[in-house]
Amino acid sequence: MGSRAAQRDDIQGLRALAVLAVILFHFNSDWLPGGFVGVDVFLVISGYLITTIVLRNLERGSFSFLHFYIARVRRIVPAYMVLLAMTSLVMAVLLIPRDFETFKESLKEALYFNSNNYFASHNDYFAPDSHELPLLHTWSLAVEMQFYLLLPAVLVFVPRRFLPWLLTAVALLLLGFSAYQLAGGQSHSVYFSLAARIPEFLVGSLLAFGGFGATWSRRTSNTVAVLGLLMVLGSFWFITEHAPFPGLLALPACIGVAMLIATRNSVCNQVLSSGSLVRIGALSYSLYLWHWPILASFRYFFESYYLTNTVIVVALLLTFALSYISYHLVEVPFRNRSFSLEKVPRYAALVVFVPAAIGVAGLLNSKLVEPLPDKLTRYALQSEICHGKVLDSCTRGESVADKNLLLMGDSHAAQLNYFADVVGEELSVRFEVVTASSCVPIEGFDIERISEFAHDPCRGQIEEAAKRLGQVDGVVLAGMWSYHTRSETFIDSLSGFLDKVQSMNKPLLVLSQVPMLEGNVQRIQRFNVLGFPRASGKNNEWQLANDRVESLVNDYANTYFLDLSTLNFFERAPFNGDDVIYFDSHHLNEVGSRKYGRTAIPFIEEWIQEAL
Repeated sequence: MGSRAAQRDDIQGLRALAVLAVILFHFNSDWLPGGFVGVDVFLVISGYLITTIVLRNLERGSFSFLHFYIARVRRIVPAYMVLLAMTSLVMAVLLIPRDFETFKESLKEALYFNSNNYFASHNDYFAPDSHELPLLHTWSLAVEMQFYLLLPAVLVFVPRRFLPWLLTAVALLLLGFSAYQLAGGQSHSVYFSLAARIPEFLVGSLLAFGGFGATWSRRTSNTVAVLGLLMVLGSFWFITEHAPFPGLLALPACIGVAMLIATRNSVCNQVLSSGSLVRIGALSYSLYLWHWPILASFRYFFESYYLTNTVIVVALLLTFALSYISYHLVEVPFRNRSFSLEKVPRYAALVVFVPAAIGVAGLLNSKLVEPLPDKLTRYALQSEICHGKVLDSCTRGESVADKNLLLMGDSHAAQLNYFADVVGEELSVRFEVVTASSCVPIEGFDIERISEFAHDPCRGQIEEAAKRLGQVDGVVLAGMWSYHTRSETFIDSLSGFLDKVQSMNKPLLVLSQVPMLEGNVQRIQRFNVLGFPRASGKNNEWQLANDRVESLVNDYANTYFLDLSTLNFFERAPFNGDDVIYFDSHHLNEVGSRKYGRTAIPFIEEWIQEAL
C-alpha cells in the first residue's frame, strides 16, 4: 500500500495498539477482557486505507481491479501461506488423528479465505476447545479478503456523490440486523459474520470521503483524539467476551479509531507515532498471524487455557522471533512492487514449499504414531446411535424385553449405548435412548449455557424425552455432573424433573459420573510415543459433583443414585486390565463402555428387582 495515508506513523501506532490488545487477550483474557476488540480496530483502519487508495486512484484515472487485487495478494497471501504451511507441519506432529482431521477441514477453508463461515458453523462436540484450534484467528483475514472483493466494485460503479449516503445506509442496516441476531441468541454465528463486520469497515471508509479534522484547531484535535483514545481503551477494558458483540457495542471503539485517524496532528497521534509503536505496528500482521497457532499448540499439549509463566515467556519469544523473520523474509520482499530476476527463486520457493508442506503434513500425522483402532477412539459408531437426533428405532439391549427403560442424558449417557447392550441382553431389558451433546434433556434445562450448535438438538430431545417418559417402566439418567452442577438453574430443573418422575410413580436410577482424568488419553499416548512423556491422573471435580447430585436425589422416594465411580473398575483409569477404557479425559471408549456394562450388571439387576 503505497499511498501517503498508508504510510502515516500514527496509523502504524494504532496497529500496534490493536495487535498488542489482541495478544494480551489471547494469552489471558483476564489481563485485558476486551482485547479482542483490537480486531475491530484493524477493520476500521483497513476500511479507511483501502477506500482512500481506491478513491485516489479513481481521481487520477489510474484505478485497475487487477492491480488492486495483485496488491492485496502481495500484502496478505505470502506470509499467510507460509504460516499455513508451517502450522500444518507442526499440527501433523502434535495432533491426534481425529483432531488432525478437524484441522484439515479448517485448513481447507483457510486456504480459500472462508474461515469465518467455517468456524461460524463449526459444531463438532469432540473437536478441540476453541483455544486449541490453531487456525481460529484466520476468520478475521477471511472477512478482510471478502470485504476487499466487494468494496472496489461499489466505489467504482456507484456515483461518488451517492457513495457516503449508500455506505451509511448499508452500515446502519447491517448494524441493526446484527443487533437483532444478537438479541435472538445467535452470538456465535454473528461474531464470525462478514455482514456484522461490514459496518466497522465502513466507519473507516466513510472517513476517507472527506477532510474530517482538517480545519480543527490544535485544541479541538487534542480533545477529539483524547476522547477517541479513551473510547478505544475503554472498549479494551470494559467489554468482555460474554457481551453481545459486535453489534452496537463495537461502535465506541470503531468511532474512537475514526476520531484518532481524523486528528492526525494531535498529541495522541504524536504518541502513537513513537518509534517503538511504529516498529510493532510494522510487525502487526506477522504478530497476528503467528501468536495464535503458537498459543494453541501449547494449550493443546498442556490441555489448559492457562499456561505457566515459563511457557508464556517462551510463547512470547517465539511469537516475536517468528514474526520478525516472517516480516523481513516474506512480507517485505513480496510486498515490494519491483520485480527482478533475483526474486524468481523466492517466488518459486513459495509456490513449491506451501503445497509440499501441506501435502507432507497429511502423510506425517499417521506415519509418526500408529493410529489407534476405532474402538479405542470413540464411544460408539455415530451411525449406530441416536445422539442428538431421533430415528425410527433408538433402542439398545433386548428388542423384546420384560422391562422397558428410558436412558437419557448428555454425551455421558450416549457413551452408554454399548453398556446398555450388555446390560439389556443379560437382564432382558430394552433401553430407549434419548441423548444430546452437553444437554440433559429435561424440562427447564438452561439451553443458553451450552454451545449454540447444540441448542436445537437439545430442544428436540427434551420434547422427545417428555413424550417417552409416560411409555416406559423406569428411567436411567446419566450426565457430566461436574459441568452441569455449576449451574443453579440446572439444579432447579433437575429438582423439577425429580418431582415430575415421582408424581408419575416412575422408578428413577441416576448414575454417577465416571471419574475424570487430568488429560486426554489419546493425546498422552501420542506425546509419550513422540518422547514428550505426560502422566494421567484423576482430579476430584467429578467426586464433588457426584456427591451434590446424590444428596439431591436422596430426598426423593423411588429414586436411587448408583455410584459406580468408586469401584475397582476405575482404580487404574484410564486402564482396566490390559485395555485402555477412555478415549479422552472423561468419556469411555467402546471397549470401556462394554466392560463397564458387565461390571454394572449386578447393581442394575438389584435396582430392577427392588424398584420395578
